[in-house]
Amino acid sequence: MKPEIVIYCCANSSAVSEEDAEKIITEDQAVLRISRLPCSGRTDVLNLLRTMETGVTLTLIVGCPEGQCQFLEGNLRAKMRVRYANRLLAEAGLGEDRILMVNIAPGDESSFADALRMAVSKAREIGSWMTQPRET
Repeated sequence: MKPEIVIYCCANSSAVSEEDAEKIITEDQAVLRISRLPCSGRTDVLNLLRTMETGVTLTLIVGCPEGQCQFLEGNLRAKMRVRYANRLLAEAGLGEDRILMVNIAPGDESSFADALRMAVSKAREIGSWMTQPRET
């Protein structure tokens, strides 16, 4: 089964289109959905958990480099929210590494490609949470 990955991309970070992402990761490797945000800081814990609830294998947040956020600390807030959402997923028995965050400078397509390959590799490693037996 192909892993499904949702990517939330900061508009001020790597501006990669779905077509470009699909060139990096062919459809037989993973199903990708990209959503653009004005800032990675716009992600919130509830939205991240709802995304996971839909059955995706992994969520990737792409933010701008630390210290370069146009909204001052948006990427730092996103990082804290990712940590908190992962803790909640771990408490639910789904593992604490299903939501990842990377910081990529605008125009750095090679770093985005590396992050995407890493996300696909991680998604294949952990598998879908919907097929895992629940811990009792």
